Amino acid sequence: MKRLSKLFLVLTVVILVAGQSSFAQQRQYKIGFVNTGTVLKEAPQARKVEERLKAEFEAREKILLDKQQELLNIEEKMNVDGAIMSQAAQRRLERELRLKLSQLKFEQQEFREDQNLRRNDEIRNLQTVIASVLKRLGDEQKFDLILTEGVSYVSDIVDITPMIIEMLKKLPEQETRLK
Repeated sequence: MKRLSKLFLVLTVVILVAGQSSFAQQRQYKIGFVNTGTVLKEAPQARKVEERLKAEFEAREKILLDKQQELLNIEEKMNVDGAIMSQAAQRRLERELRLKLSQLKFEQQEFREDQNLRRNDEIRNLQTVIASVLKRLGDEQKFDLILTEGVSYVSDIVDITPMIIEMLKKLPEQETRLK
């Protein structure tokens, strides 16, 4: 009797395992891949981000360019008029040039940091929008898996990047401006 119950148990386990593996073989998974680099380049929201950032930093960039031109003018004055200037005037001009150059370098560094912080903030917001579009597409079209990074090869069959870009183009403006 014990032997019969062990045999029944083993037979049941074999049938269950065989049934599960055939179910797994019959199930077809729907997998997609999205090239986020392409999405970040081609999505209309990405272009708007670049335009917004350009407009936001344009005035400061112009000020820095003007200061750079001022330094070039001082340098040119030193080269042209240096021979006829007194040594005290030359030293004063050199000091002014060094001071303005160090101030300009500091302001340029500050500008780049501010610009990078804002760009990173905007990209994070855009990635949040893209993630919500990916989730919506996955739910609507019953994807089992959508990959975005770290893939060595992707066939055109699973590349859904164009679909994501089209969905982003159709998004209303208020959905794309997360803050």
